[in-house]
Amino acid sequence: MENQDKKKILIIEAALKRFAHYGLAKTTMTEIAKDISFSKALLYYYFPDKLSLYVSTIEHLMQIVSRDLVRSIDKASTCTEGVLKLLQKRQSYIQKYYNLFESNQLIGHELPEGLKDKFQRARTFEAIILNSLFNRGIASGELKIEDVKLATEIFIDAISGIHFNVLTREKSILPDKEQFRQIFLKEKMFAEIFLNGLKNTQ
Repeated sequence: MENQDKKKILIIEAALKRFAHYGLAKTTMTEIAKDISFSKALLYYYFPDKLSLYVSTIEHLMQIVSRDLVRSIDKASTCTEGVLKLLQKRQSYIQKYYNLFESNQLIGHELPEGLKDKFQRARTFEAIILNSLFNRGIASGELKIEDVKLATEIFIDAISGIHFNVLTREKSILPDKEQFRQIFLKEKMFAEIFLNGLKNTQ
């Protein structure tokens, strides 16, 4: 890796820690530069503004999450185990980096095009993993699904709805540990009911 690439990664990793802890609004480029003993000018050489650094940080995190999810899913012996591992990993990352993901709401409804694209790619990647798990379940005789694409869409929509509904009902901006626990328990129960309904009983 070239020296310039190393510096860029150092900046992104420092920004990830800051954004995850304080969120976008309460983090400054000066603080990020200070954390890694870089000049502010050097940060602006790589990133013209804080928003462009935020977009790159989101992309970096999504690459980390994607690799971790693939490793976890590959170790699962059944589709059901894989789906539950996916939910557990997903929830732990959301909890750990909530301030980072929540920051996109502070930017406003018009997200930068690059950020929209990255969130869409993350959702698509999650759908690909679930689709793969469901197909693995069909191949092994564990599940019987007529329309895998539709089943994947329903599953993702339902999981997103659980997260949204818990926060809306509690009128929370930042979920506490108990709310994260509730969300995961509901997601887990939904997954078990959903997959049980797709079991191959023949």
